[in-house]
Amino acid sequence: MKKSDFFRFENKNDDFPFYNGIPMNFTALQSWFLLIVSIGSVVFFEVGASFLPKFMHPFINIIIPLGAFALVVKSNWTKIFRKIYFKDILLVFGVLIVNLIVSIISGLILTKFAGAAANPAVGSLNGNSTFENIIFMAKLIPMLFGEELITIIPFLVILQFGTKTLKLSRKQAVTMAWILSAIIFGAVHLKTYNWNIIQAVIGIGMARLVLTFPYIKTKNIWISTFVHVLNDWCLFLPGLFF
Repeated sequence: MKKSDFFRFENKNDDFPFYNGIPMNFTALQSWFLLIVSIGSVVFFEVGASFLPKFMHPFINIIIPLGAFALVVKSNWTKIFRKIYFKDILLVFGVLIVNLIVSIISGLILTKFAGAAANPAVGSLNGNSTFENIIFMAKLIPMLFGEELITIIPFLVILQFGTKTLKLSRKQAVTMAWILSAIIFGAVHLKTYNWNIIQAVIGIGMARLVLTFPYIKTKNIWISTFVHVLNDWCLFLPGLFF
């Protein structure tokens, strides 16, 4: 792999796993399996929530996609996790600020022109006790980590499809995976936003593009998870006071 195959913001000595055969490639069947599990996560959550105890609900979207991923790649499931460095923490707060700006601007535009609906969870916070709100914020951590899994796993599958099947350059394949995984993420939120396709795919999808950036830069799902958690905490905070 040549250095010119990487984006300028990437570490040229660090690459994504799986798409290039290191440590393995996904077979066609494995690729479809991982995509179906990730995209179908909403259904799996609804089914699981119907019979599992409440304390397990925040972990459903971790157990299912990560379990499926581990089933396919065996012990290599740890390849999406990396060591955290101080510079990564600085990246977290930089991306957080950018994403909050993007979310606020896109939210205002979509509310005015596309009838965007507020996340129903925001409205419920004001009527909760302080303890209930603390529990809610804590539950967001595993839930949002699960959302990272159902974004990054498809990203890696699509990246391999782009390079191996479509014969795209690495940069082209990364761009395609970046956009399509954001669309998938937005589509998963359709029910949350009253099936408003424009809001889910464009509004949420745009925010997802920003959230995926730290993973592309660091190849570390922990970093994109940190940004996602802090971002949603910031967005939910107004619901605690107004």
